[in-house]
Amino acid sequence: MQYYERNSRTLDYIVSKEQKKHVILKYLLDQELSLKIYPFDRKAVIKKYLEEDEKILIRMPEDWEETGEKKISLFKILAKYIEIECQFLQKAEKDLYLLKVERLAIAKSNRESPRVPVSNGKVVVTNLITPKTVIEANMFNIPTLIKVNLEDYKNRLKKNNTDNIVIEAFKPGLDRKFEIVKRSRKSLLLEDTQNVKSYSESGPDRLDYSKEVDEDVGTMIRKFKDQKIVSELIRPIIYKNHSDQPIPIGYIWIQSKDKNFSSDYLSELGKLSDEVVSRIKESNTIKTTEKFKVLDASLKGLKVKIHDPDLIDTLTKQKDFILDVLFKMQAPLTVSAAIRWWGKDEDKNLMIGLEFKGKSDHPGERNRYIKNLELMQKGAL
Repeated sequence: MQYYERNSRTLDYIVSKEQKKHVILKYLLDQELSLKIYPFDRKAVIKKYLEEDEKILIRMPEDWEETGEKKISLFKILAKYIEIECQFLQKAEKDLYLLKVERLAIAKSNRESPRVPVSNGKVVVTNLITPKTVIEANMFNIPTLIKVNLEDYKNRLKKNNTDNIVIEAFKPGLDRKFEIVKRSRKSLLLEDTQNVKSYSESGPDRLDYSKEVDEDVGTMIRKFKDQKIVSELIRPIIYKNHSDQPIPIGYIWIQSKDKNFSSDYLSELGKLSDEVVSRIKESNTIKTTEKFKVLDASLKGLKVKIHDPDLIDTLTKQKDFILDVLFKMQAPLTVSAAIRWWGKDEDKNLMIGLEFKGKSDHPGERNRYIKNLELMQKGAL
């Protein structure tokens, strides 16, 4: 089954034989450990530790069968998380197997808050604010919603304007200057194509043409003269996706035959670019009002089961999103949460581990969440 962890635990690895012996004999011998195979419901028990060779005799689950996999990882959560990595050696008898202990590690910090199991749909999440389409830097096909919005703004900018205006998505095969604008996320401005000084002007968000694009300024001056181009600019359109990752999705390219563009005009186009991005983000945002079960909860976050096919596809590519936590017969709590891990069960449902990104702006909501958690621990909710 699939499992992906975004933020793995920080571990201290036990090196000496004596320390390994101490940890195994005191904390792990005759204890149930979980096989590190999602959904972590298969258990094994260490029956004997052979100190000299650092081997363990372990009882594996009844349905466990030998495979070509030589590495076996197990863990147990006490005050701290303990992980043991082993190499398969041989089957001893029935369900007993001999393994070589290769690494033993303990989490650097204790678990901050216990997870409280949630039953009978007492807690659900709803009103998930997520993107319809996950926009990524390496997208091969440009989503239609981007193309439509770029075309709309191009038509608006062209009204009562005689300049050559192009607003399009970046695509393969463009001239070198477009590739550099995309890669650097900086603008290109030639205020006067016939003035050599224009080719060396630069700034924090503005390319130096002669250094970063083309050293052969003379050839470009002649080329622009032949085309009767007086001034040129290229402004990247930088989209920040729902994970706040800056992605250059397109560009505003304008050439004029009768006027010189200024840095002030470039700044104005920056505002237009921001407007385009806001419009795209708005078009690309959806609220899912369906309810999804919370499987366990803690002070820091939730484990949630997602069965919606569209969300199963998009959430695995997201870092965070906004949602409502809904305790039965209560008003919702709106939170922002980061996805720390995800996995899929046998029915292809998505399980996600969420960590709250910050405390609520409303102290009363935070206190209400804590109170509900305490009641669930006592079985009173």
